[in-house]
Amino acid sequence: MRKLLIGFAIATSVVSFAQPVDPPKGTKCVVCTMDVNMAPNLTSQAKLKDGKYVYAESPKHIIEYYLKNKDKVKEIWVKDYKSGKWINGMRAYYVPIEGGPMGTDLAAFKSKTRAKKFAKGGKFYSFKEVDEELIKHLNMGHKDKHGHGNMHMKH
Repeated sequence: MRKLLIGFAIATSVVSFAQPVDPPKGTKCVVCTMDVNMAPNLTSQAKLKDGKYVYAESPKHIIEYYLKNKDKVKEIWVKDYKSGKWINGMRAYYVPIEGGPMGTDLAAFKSKTRAKKFAKGGKFYSFKEVDEELIKHLNMGHKDKHGHGNMHMKH
């Protein structure tokens, strides 16, 4: 019986960690108040240290929120751009795209190989490489920190 309880406790702790929660209909972006369900393959979220979730309509906005609130964020979840499945946003790779809900955005990929292939020779970034400067340039319609604008078109 004791082994069963220990096994249950371990299983419960694994299940309660790293579980994204789909945003309810009508949920607004924590950054811009846009409906987060506009582009389902870009919907993103952060689980806060207090257990609450905040949502964004795109990886760009959830990372922007994270960069300003690192002390509050426990986990980031984004959707793999091709599969639509939730992936760990801190381990994802990002490719700049045009045509996101608010213009230039980031498409998330689970693997570096898939991001590189999707970028077709263009820029792609690890989570750690996406900083406030890159977000600023994306918001201006550029694909990178150098102001270059010929980015990957949305598929």
